[in-house]
Amino acid sequence: MNQIKILTEELINKIAAGEVVERPASVVKELIENSVDAGATQIEIETREGGKKLIRVMDNGRGMDSSDAKLAFSRHATSKISSAEDLFNISSLGFRGEALPSIASVSRVEIITKTQDSASGTKLKIETGEIREAKDTPANAGTIVTVSDLFYNTPARRKFLKSEVTENRHIMDLVTNFALAYPSVSFKLRIDNREMLNLNSTSTLSQRVREVVGKETSLKMLEIKKEPNEVQVGGFLGKPEVTKASRGEIRFFVNGRIISNRSLLHAVQLGYGELLPKGKHPLIYLFLEVTPHLVDVNFHPQKLEVRFANEKQVHDLVYLAIKKTLSSTLVIPVYEAVGEKTLLPTMGGERPSSVRESLANYSTKSSTAEAQQKTILKEIFDTKFDQERTAAEKTEDYYGITNFWQLASTYILAAVKESLIVMDQHTAHERILYEEATKNLTSKKPTVQQLLFPQSLELTPLEFSFFDENLAVWEELGFEVKPLGGKTVVVSGVPSGIRNKNSGNFFKEILTDLSANYKPGNDRIKAITSTFACKAAVKAGDKLTTEEMNSLFDRLFATENPYVCPHGRPTLIRIPLEEINHKFGRP
Repeated sequence: MNQIKILTEELINKIAAGEVVERPASVVKELIENSVDAGATQIEIETREGGKKLIRVMDNGRGMDSSDAKLAFSRHATSKISSAEDLFNISSLGFRGEALPSIASVSRVEIITKTQDSASGTKLKIETGEIREAKDTPANAGTIVTVSDLFYNTPARRKFLKSEVTENRHIMDLVTNFALAYPSVSFKLRIDNREMLNLNSTSTLSQRVREVVGKETSLKMLEIKKEPNEVQVGGFLGKPEVTKASRGEIRFFVNGRIISNRSLLHAVQLGYGELLPKGKHPLIYLFLEVTPHLVDVNFHPQKLEVRFANEKQVHDLVYLAIKKTLSSTLVIPVYEAVGEKTLLPTMGGERPSSVRESLANYSTKSSTAEAQQKTILKEIFDTKFDQERTAAEKTEDYYGITNFWQLASTYILAAVKESLIVMDQHTAHERILYEEATKNLTSKKPTVQQLLFPQSLELTPLEFSFFDENLAVWEELGFEVKPLGGKTVVVSGVPSGIRNKNSGNFFKEILTDLSANYKPGNDRIKAITSTFACKAAVKAGDKLTTEEMNSLFDRLFATENPYVCPHGRPTLIRIPLEEINHKFGRP
């Protein structure tokens, strides 16, 4: 039988580290929390190799003297609570005294710290939880913590870390959360010697939100005004026109702590109600100030969730605050003129051929393409093909489409042999553009349309990261975009044919969608090309000329998979004449 025994201190610390240190971003979180609790007004973060090689957090906070610095690496050593009652009245971010010893047990740590009144600072080096070096050193007031070789002594944990790109995104997202929660603190973030964030302190949350989301998006956000209460609800929410495909931009803060909470999420969804399109989610930064004894922040091992004393009250207050804000006339979208629309321009300035002309030219296509076209037309139009007939004769078998109609500026209707064809103009154009973009990435050189006036764009950190990681892809798609400094880029050229929208905003729409919805491990190139196609395609509500509708049919039937868009939605349906006769009671 196994005998009960006391675990070693080293093993205890590693077990504790498993709860506190999930990934590099967990280390960054704990160190920033310590900096904020120390009253820092300037915090700088530096990471390398996704945080696995190096994490350094520097602040100008109160710092520690030599004895406190050494004691800080003992488990459950803290200056933030002293009694059981304090656990139910917590106003600080870090309070359990587990962070530093847990981090030190799975990495190599160096700390340099100095109080304002000390003549010199203290430098400690800790490895496997043990202080290996302690000495006085010149230093500025504040603390610098350097964490190296994370999980070097627990390789099983290290192998579960994701790619550097993924870990960097977690870190950027985390620092963004702290920047939103503490606008009076300046934040700088450098990743692999590249500055990713540089936010100066500001006296207003609105200014910090503007710096994070950009000027254009911030103008489409409404402020939730706080009202005196035990639970105060404030923040900013996006108008219904500013929607996201995921919940990534629904951020909740309670007393300066980023948290997740299902009840709050439900209140947000209820508050927006039918204002949001199906499958879309709002952009909302919600800040709750709750009397400390009414919220349990020690509920979750990593302090990612909280428990309210009165969950329903908080839920209802959030719902009412959102509902009231969205009831204002300010929620009405502002009209933005983006110039004259020119839909479906042809490549190289050629006039699009008609469907009838395309059919007549099938004999000039490759054998594979020709066979595919025959199959498509036979299935859709019930056209008969005979290898021994001429192209003109084949065309005679195809009764042809002489007229197109638009239904609700969304669907294209065409009468063919004993059928009615209904095409979704958006999904059809998506399929066309997706396959053209894929070809551009493999063999075909894209045609670039130079902008008369290059446009600068202010990107969020995640958007800039996605832009920077895929520079070659943007060029191969036909975009000419260059960094201008910081998180600003300038767009000087776009793929030919993108004339129906503001070109700069069109590029930003692609980055915004990708940064919010791309999941590491998925096909990155497909994600980019499909998002590009979706954003560039004509939309429901766009009116098309007969020539433009003709072009859609021609180009769709020339694709490899004309039946569905890149996201799996159908591009067209056929309604047989017998079905129509049946509906009218005809035999």
